[in-house]
Amino acid sequence: LYRALDQLREPLSFDELAGSGFSPQENPAQVTHAGLGGWSTAVSGHVMRGGRHFVEFAITYVFDRYVPNVYLGVIRPVSLTNDINLRADWRGNVVPVCVSSDHKPAVSEKLRSQRTAKWGDSDIHCCSYDCYNGRCGVTDWDTKVIDHEWRGRERLDGSGTIGLLLDLDEGTLSVFKNNRRLGVMKEGGLSGEYCWFVSALSPCEVSMSKSRAPN
Repeated sequence: LYRALDQLREPLSFDELAGSGFSPQENPAQVTHAGLGGWSTAVSGHVMRGGRHFVEFAITYVFDRYVPNVYLGVIRPVSLTNDINLRADWRGNVVPVCVSSDHKPAVSEKLRSQRTAKWGDSDIHCCSYDCYNGRCGVTDWDTKVIDHEWRGRERLDGSGTIGLLLDLDEGTLSVFKNNRRLGVMKEGGLSGEYCWFVSALSPCEVSMSKSRAPN
């Protein structure tokens, strides 16, 4: 219990980097993608098990002409690298929200094999906001990969901030863009344990920090 309380007080950090696109970290709460090396993913080691949690991602694109290929969201507390080969399994692109038994079957099996009782009954193992089109991505890492609309959907045009509010009491994930609430992206179904994550392909810098959700 004391360890869990200490973790809640600590600043967020990206504790696992998977893929070959990120530069060496100078700040544990920030990752930089050079635009080379394919999709790469950074995951926080901060595990959320209940209540409400708000995070703000600050995204700075190196060149405005690039398409904002960035996913932000929640993922089960799994390792994306332990016994999972970047070339043979991920095929050079680490994008957990796109994993299914049809697409990257080896990764699908290895991620699902890390399941514990603390995941609960929910089959939503990864849920993300797509900066390119604002759509919501959901996967169970097996047969279900959904990319859907939601009320209030907006893309992130250029550099800016995206806030995510995970409410594990209600099972929802809400989105804020540049301190403005867009709406509830995922209405129910989220339960168990999750961590924050970012997946990137575009040349960009992404930092994350705890904050209070805007009114």
